Amino acid sequence: MDEIFAPNLAFEAISTQTRESFDGWLNYYFPSVRACVQSRVKVDWMAFLRNGWSTFPPALVWAIRALTALLMGASQGNKQAIPCARHIPMQLTDETSAAAILLGGYEVLDGSSDRGWIIHARGISQLMRARGPSAHENGMGRTLLMSWRPYIVADAFIHETSCFLGEPEWSRKWMTEGIARTEDEQGMGSLIGQTVDYAFNEVAKCPGYLAMTKAIVIKTPFGLVFDTNPLMIYIFHSKGNLVLLDRTLSATELSATFIGVIPSRHAMALVQASRDCIKSAILLLELLAATLQSLSQCSTEVSSVARRGGIHNDQVWRLSKERITPAIQTTPLSGGFRIAEDTDPGTYAIGDRLDHFSLTMAMGSLSLDACGIHQLFANDAIPGYFIGVSPTQRP
Repeated sequence: MDEIFAPNLAFEAISTQTRESFDGWLNYYFPSVRACVQSRVKVDWMAFLRNGWSTFPPALVWAIRALTALLMGASQGNKQAIPCARHIPMQLTDETSAAAILLGGYEVLDGSSDRGWIIHARGISQLMRARGPSAHENGMGRTLLMSWRPYIVADAFIHETSCFLGEPEWSRKWMTEGIARTEDEQGMGSLIGQTVDYAFNEVAKCPGYLAMTKAIVIKTPFGLVFDTNPLMIYIFHSKGNLVLLDRTLSATELSATFIGVIPSRHAMALVQASRDCIKSAILLLELLAATLQSLSQCSTEVSSVARRGGIHNDQVWRLSKERITPAIQTTPLSGGFRIAEDTDPGTYAIGDRLDHFSLTMAMGSLSLDACGIHQLFANDAIPGYFIGVSPTQRP
């Protein structure tokens, strides 16, 4: 059909063909399931498509096109259809991730669901991880990653698990350097922003260090000392990198060259918040290092208590914490970000607290007030962060 002379007819014909081709997709891949489900529901897939096609958002339409193109390639041996189908989902992922991120932001702002944003954070993490680092080096993928990465790390802290952003393929120095070179070549460079990116790579490793330290303490057999040297090396390496990055941010004047494309009125806020975050991360790493170094000292004591009282393995972490009692207190993150006493945490009037939280690179999730956003409270999920500090003494 000639799209030039009859564009409306061509569009309608393609839409109808795409919609009806989905019937073939269902029969090709799910013949039995479709027959069993279709006989028990009032609205099946084809009824849904035929009745609502004209109102469907583009993402849904293109998802159907991707599936039907895949069917064409698989059933007809059409080699050109497979790359076409593959290209469509890759383009859709930006839209899917963007929708999930915005809904996650809504959950944080609304506050009506207890930690509802975490569900979205986990789904977004899976989407990003499936696409891989290369899909987030430029374009909208880069924007999505930079917008949501503090919440990905916060989710990892809260669940005491490693964060994929701290894995080598995501945090390699050469990848950050490559992105920085591209930004400079395109006239979008900022030494402040690039320095913060390097710091974020190290901060993203912290949830993993925390999880591994806890696992070592809990799983170390009574009376034996686990080899903590490999983890200690990684911890000290990250700490050293953070110390150097903090010196870079503190020793460099906010000149136009250093600021780059970032608006000057926001540059100071970024530097201050980043330095606070780096200091908190260093403090956490020092605490984890002290915990690992004390394992050999407390193993005999724990073993003796275990033999007398028959404690469960998960109590070892608590007993080890009590053995390590230098009173470490967290440094307040920039400004404290405390919510007003007369403000209901369930309301929407949180001002720029999410902005402040994002600038902390997720270290704000370790703060007792967590910027006033109660869903982001993580202090109870981070054993050892307030070792030796009574509840009344905590910031």
